[in-house]
Amino acid sequence: MLHAPSAPRYIQIREALLRRIQDGDLKPGEKLPSEDQLAAEFGVSRMTVRRSLDDLINAGLIYRRHGLGTFVSKTTIERDHSRLTDFFENCRLSGHVPGARLLHKEQKDALPHIARALGLQPGEPVIRLATLRSVDGAPITYHDAYLPAYRFPDLLEAEPATLGLDRQHVWQLIEAQGYTVANVVEKLEAQLAGKDVARLLKIKPGDPILYGQRVLYSDDGTPLKYADCYNRGDRFSLTVVLAR
Repeated sequence: MLHAPSAPRYIQIREALLRRIQDGDLKPGEKLPSEDQLAAEFGVSRMTVRRSLDDLINAGLIYRRHGLGTFVSKTTIERDHSRLTDFFENCRLSGHVPGARLLHKEQKDALPHIARALGLQPGEPVIRLATLRSVDGAPITYHDAYLPAYRFPDLLEAEPATLGLDRQHVWQLIEAQGYTVANVVEKLEAQLAGKDVARLLKIKPGDPILYGQRVLYSDDGTPLKYADCYNRGDRFSLTVVLAR
């Protein structure tokens, strides 16, 4: 959208930079000119330039790295959190190539918070299925899921390659076991990546991530899966519908 010359200068600069991104003059991952350079180019103060950049950062189009500068964001994956959606299908419909790799399949004793979420006693056995999801070959989400072992005895014996988690959600695997998935309750919060998560997502420790704590329920209200989801902050966005 073009703004008239009477629009505030920070809006004019914001739109000029946006056009450069949309036209491909500034490519994903490319570093923007410094604030001083942009201020000189547009004949404004650094404060005005910073306001323009802040708008683009808030829109997820660019991001700052302390001590390094400002960069164009890589393509983000938008998730609609008003309904239960399929990560793999969403990626394909958006013209991207989804992928996933199973990192862990094991039986563990449920930690207290996982047991509480799944209606178990602490220490009861759960099946851990941890996957690393990718878009166009780049890691985007570390998904660490736990299922009550007594509800899914077949999964304990299944070979990892037979689970198909490189092409389907864990909840689709759950439905294949005879359950009807109805809804998910998710708590979302911004966090800074720890060392292990940063290594998996190929970002730096301290980079922003979007963390989600999920509990999946069947149609009769039975909790079937607890998961910790760690999403790259520079590659992930979400949509939430709020009704009055």
